[in-house]
Amino acid sequence: MNRATYLIALLAVLYGVVSALFGNDGGERRPPIQPDFARQAPAPAPAGPTIEVDVGEKTSSSGTAFAIDGDGWWLTARHVADGCDAVWIQTGPRQGLRAMEVRLHPAADLALLRTRVGRTPLSLARQLPPPGDDGFSLGYPRGEPGDIHVRLMGRARLKSVGRYRINEPAVAWAEVARRPDDLPGLGGLSGGPMLDGRGRVVGVMVAASKRRGRVMTTAQSSMRELLAQIPDGFGDDAATAGDIRGGSFTERGDSLRQNLTVAKVLCRVGQPRRRPRRS
Repeated sequence: MNRATYLIALLAVLYGVVSALFGNDGGERRPPIQPDFARQAPAPAPAGPTIEVDVGEKTSSSGTAFAIDGDGWWLTARHVADGCDAVWIQTGPRQGLRAMEVRLHPAADLALLRTRVGRTPLSLARQLPPPGDDGFSLGYPRGEPGDIHVRLMGRARLKSVGRYRINEPAVAWAEVARRPDDLPGLGGLSGGPMLDGRGRVVGVMVAASKRRGRVMTTAQSSMRELLAQIPDGFGDDAATAGDIRGGSFTERGDSLRQNLTVAKVLCRVGQPRRRPRRS
């Protein structure tokens, strides 16, 4: 083989190697394009089970509310305040603050009340605790002081039918304990705050199933939608209730009720014979 033939053969071998490595066009091979995760919509979170609640005809009743700023704004459940001719925050025997304004969430079981004076507020948590963490709802079940200790299960849907119809995101909790121990039901605790272990509001109590030992609270997104209606804005600088434990939640409930941070709501349908005195 002469020199020219040898060079031609060598070039042919090199061309084959290059083609194998970089493709038949001899261009440079590029790494595969990775998906742009930042531009992809996140996968939707599981909706969880749907719980249906029948919202019956409104009658005079009681529930729970809690202060969310010092200027007289309170949060409660929509079904507590909707359909009332008058709503009062009870401050003592036959004494109360009448709600001058009631704002209902159009798509959630939530309501804002406005009174002429306020009380020391609770702060809102920025996110839910992880599943299995403790929660504590404090208020007035059956019109009397009472509290429950629960643990977070996960997200769910709450479907209200009857007087109004709403299908909203919610949070499900499993009941651990209630105080007093012989508390026969949780009616009247609706509208009370659900606090995490650091005493911050993570939801509003709206429904309970005694048979299953489950309670339901509103989604945090629904609370913030309603709080956006406060004319002067709402901040997250309110005082917290402080750390709460399974053995101390009753004492914390008593303290918040005494300070009227958590209060009983009185709903009157029709004209009552005697109205609470203004305090």
